[in-house]
Amino acid sequence: MQYAAVDAYCLIHILEVFKTKAVTEGNSVESATGLQLSQLDLGLKQIFDTQQNSNKMCGIKFGEALEMVQAIPPDFCKTIPISDEEVTALSPDQANRMDYVLSQIVRKYGDKILLSESDRKPKISRKKAKKSSGRVANTRSPAEVGEEWQGPPPWDATSGGDGCPKFLCDVMVEGLAKHLRCVGIDAAVPYSKKPESRDLIEQACKEKRVLLTRDAKLLRHDYLLKNQIYRVKSLLKNDQLVEVIETFQLEISEDQLMSRCTKCNGKFIQKPLTTEEAVEAAKGFQVIPNCLFNKNLEFWQCMDCKQLYWEGTQYRNAVQKFVDVCKLNE
Repeated sequence: MQYAAVDAYCLIHILEVFKTKAVTEGNSVESATGLQLSQLDLGLKQIFDTQQNSNKMCGIKFGEALEMVQAIPPDFCKTIPISDEEVTALSPDQANRMDYVLSQIVRKYGDKILLSESDRKPKISRKKAKKSSGRVANTRSPAEVGEEWQGPPPWDATSGGDGCPKFLCDVMVEGLAKHLRCVGIDAAVPYSKKPESRDLIEQACKEKRVLLTRDAKLLRHDYLLKNQIYRVKSLLKNDQLVEVIETFQLEISEDQLMSRCTKCNGKFIQKPLTTEEAVEAAKGFQVIPNCLFNKNLEFWQCMDCKQLYWEGTQYRNAVQKFVDVCKLNE
């Protein structure tokens, strides 16, 4: 609708150009045939390639425009007599009144430029679907399936869940998975690097997760449950994180920040390790910088992948970043 309105707005300015050209270049259609190609704007040159086309196109286009102006309802322009000569030589006062008439037409009929329901639906390819033993993909549009969240989520206690939010982020929003982990939310990634759509959905169902994606095609499968998938609309990771938090009404506290392993989504050990214990745990696995030995730091280890973490400068910067993104200081 906005695109159509801009068309109407631009056409008013185009009309202004034609009115000016009509006044400066003559009072009749025939006078337009003497125009030189160098005087024409790009796009009109093709129309005036030959003298014969010039006469024909000028006559037709000018005539149609004149008929449209003459078709203006009488109650809009009682004081503006329309004729061939007067249209081509409007005075400044008449031009202003003509602009007013056109703006009134736009106001009166602009709201009738509406999209039909068929225009709102995406075009669906008519190519023959591939034969398969599985179910056939649904032809419903993304707006009808999963575009907006239709909870409750599978972890909801009333649905037999444990009350802990859990997500599965496909490869298109893999960065979002790390951001969710940074704020303490359980966020898994696919088992394989190039999973099939059915594999993603089965993993989400098996682990009682909501599948997060930006792929609209995933929303069209008929074996989807309404609370199994959500299409992320934002492009930037910080915006995606805020969108998921608001959509699923997640409660984030500062104590949750950096409480999960960003590498594998695992949980940390219950008690921190001393420097000596961390050095022993890191042997043959991870290198701890020597500059950390004299800082009396606490080390935390992921129970799944055994990755070691400590509260250094990067940790403090990350905490402050997610405090700001999630607006926890408010």
